[in-house]
Amino acid sequence: MRHHFAAISELQRSIARGHLSEAKELATWLADHAELPQEGWQAYLDELHLSALEVAKAKDLPTAASLAARLGRACSKCHEARDAIVTFAWEPVPEEGPALATQMKRHQWAAARLWDGLVGPSDQLWSEGASVLAITKLDTFQAAGSANRGDVTALAANIRAIAARAGKVEDHDARAVLYGELLSTCAGCHQLVRPNPVPGP
Repeated sequence: MRHHFAAISELQRSIARGHLSEAKELATWLADHAELPQEGWQAYLDELHLSALEVAKAKDLPTAASLAARLGRACSKCHEARDAIVTFAWEPVPEEGPALATQMKRHQWAAARLWDGLVGPSDQLWSEGASVLAITKLDTFQAAGSANRGDVTALAANIRAIAARAGKVEDHDARAVLYGELLSTCAGCHQLVRPNPVPGP
């Protein structure tokens, strides 16, 4: 399952970066690589494979984003059903600062904690990610190449608004929906500021 989780995690990061074709390749791999099920796993593996197939067929990033969140939720349902305790590598919250690169590190850290909180599932990790993301600002002037872009500013504000909502949501299915919204918003912003992205962070 480690290989599957790594592929799912990379898939959702690809969507956030705006790399739909890369996400589809990973989704195809997930759909084609069956995991030997243990007792009680089959229903969750079926949901995972079905969602992966749908990501592979997604026509746009928003659709892929919502389906990727469903993949994460399929993982967490299995963890819940088996009373599994999932651990994640600890990373300190990046420092705040005026540089765009510093601000993006905080955004990425917070989004990663939300993802871990969804997949775990972990209320603590979800809350940590939501609280940091809700207050972390982005220098949209820098992000837009030293230009005043209202569309970029609006997307950055929407990310903080989604995070603020996420901090109040306890239902895991609702969290998955919100995480899909977050992925879609991140992808939309990256497409505006990096219209021809290259694979990578």
